[in-house]
Amino acid sequence: MAKDNNKKSLRFSIYVYIELVSALLFTLFSFSYHADISLLALPLAAIYTAITVYFCFFKVILKKDAKRIPVILRLTQYLPFVLLFSFIVRRAGKFGLPYWYDVVTVILWCFVFVFSLVLSWCMNEKRIVKTTENWNVPYTKKPKLHGARWVLFEIVDWIDALVQAVFMVLLVQIFLMQLYVIPSESMVPTFLVKDRVFVTKLNCGPKFPLTEIGLNDFTKYKRGNIVVVRNPHYKIDRQSEIKTVTSQLVYMLTFMAVNMNTDENGNPKYDPLVKRVCGIPGEQLVMQDGVLYRRTKDNDVFTPVQEDAKYACWDLSKLHNSILTKVETLPLSSYEINRNRSNLSTVVQSGAENYEAMVNLEEKRRNYDLNSAAFRAKELVRSMQNLSFAANTSGSFAKPDSLNEYDLFKGMTFIDTAREIMNTSEGLEWFKLFMTSWIDGKDNNRDIYAESNFRLNVMTKMCYGELIVRSAQLIRSNISMADISGDQVINDVLQDVLMLDWYIRGLLDSRNMPVFPANNEAGEAQYIPEDCYFMMGDNRFNSLDFRHSNSVKEADLTKDDPLSLKYNSMMDPHYVNKRLIIGKPSYRFWPGNRRGLVQPR
Repeated sequence: MAKDNNKKSLRFSIYVYIELVSALLFTLFSFSYHADISLLALPLAAIYTAITVYFCFFKVILKKDAKRIPVILRLTQYLPFVLLFSFIVRRAGKFGLPYWYDVVTVILWCFVFVFSLVLSWCMNEKRIVKTTENWNVPYTKKPKLHGARWVLFEIVDWIDALVQAVFMVLLVQIFLMQLYVIPSESMVPTFLVKDRVFVTKLNCGPKFPLTEIGLNDFTKYKRGNIVVVRNPHYKIDRQSEIKTVTSQLVYMLTFMAVNMNTDENGNPKYDPLVKRVCGIPGEQLVMQDGVLYRRTKDNDVFTPVQEDAKYACWDLSKLHNSILTKVETLPLSSYEINRNRSNLSTVVQSGAENYEAMVNLEEKRRNYDLNSAAFRAKELVRSMQNLSFAANTSGSFAKPDSLNEYDLFKGMTFIDTAREIMNTSEGLEWFKLFMTSWIDGKDNNRDIYAESNFRLNVMTKMCYGELIVRSAQLIRSNISMADISGDQVINDVLQDVLMLDWYIRGLLDSRNMPVFPANNEAGEAQYIPEDCYFMMGDNRFNSLDFRHSNSVKEADLTKDDPLSLKYNSMMDPHYVNKRLIIGKPSYRFWPGNRRGLVQPR
């Protein structure tokens, strides 16, 4: 028995030596010669490591004194977490570190972590009694505490257990599994706001924080897979990653009371995101009227992606009532759901009607006769020439400040523009160019998305031309401004304008997507690269996803019209490398009535 205990004692000492040597080497690798926050890494690691070495080696192992076993138990348990914090601080400076440096440091930290667990197991009260039986001062069980001392001990013990649990949960979240709370309705009906899911990470190549060291991701993601992915709308660089890791640590230590993971405006980041894989390597995509098309090197004809139709949710009003009663927003509805949801049926009906109106407008656009429109555009120009007061009179013409489709009709400024056109030859010339600049390009070869936007541009221009000519006719007849504004013909055209503006400004970028990746300058098709994926949310009208930018810019409706109308666009399709995929939602555990494995619809 004594021989066995001596072996246990020797084994215990070896574990301590490995732990301490690993910690000392890690501390040396925490050195920084840059005058920034990274300088704090070395003293942080050195002070705690020195204290650990002092008690573990000099006070316990060297003297064979087990009285301080509880002290070294706590020191070794916290050692990997203190060194992890030092690791983060060392990388929080202005300069990065070479790959080999990260490899060595991560290996050393893994040794510290593993042997801290081994030592915790060895220092279990029953085991340590046998291990130290032949020591100079063997371990003796502490007498039971009573009264205030017992209460204080229990409080400290609970705090210690909670803090250690936080760190362990953080490590589990980094490498194995994470609890994720759905923040938005971008994945309705698959997920609702505040659904809680377990996200598995082990098969997605988890990496050690702030490094590229970790497991390889050998997964070949398929179309329809739901993944958790870093939000590419935010800058993902070393400094932002430091902030993300630090915020996770603070978030856990404060029991979710302090969230430091905010953007430059102080708003909480929507990062990471839950999205569905819709485009895979080797594909070129385009989306028109809610239908996703694909082509490949082997088949250069765009064909509908049938699988995507299973996931895409455009008309929320058709959802099952069990889901619909929990939805917070119906994007197409003209109304918002009130707090007690008493107007839900009205909201749903409005959403269904607006969806039908959108589909009808898309059908009208598809059937729009460009030849007839070209003839009508020239006819409007001739009419305006006949209505002009002075067709040959030069003068200063104040053309519209903006060709943005919204600005062009705002405040009925077209009436003043019509008067300007009637009074100068420059105005007539501008009107002629504006109304006919698209005609030369009407027969150009375009893809389905470009053709659609070209037609929207023409339809909107034709409405503007009709309004200009009708306003000129009324001005010729000396009709007052108030009567012009109330003219039935003008109001009928404005109804068409409202529909076009509703679609262009509110739906165009959600309902459609240009060819992506875009063809090169020679017109040759480009394809999503290997290990890269394109993703969207299921709730397509309520998903800021990989079709969009995080900012708005003014864009031309078409490139085939030198005087194209413009609109405010967020369109910026992009794919992401699979290294930004950090997990897969595997199981929804809340709410209880919808718990179960996460499966594609």
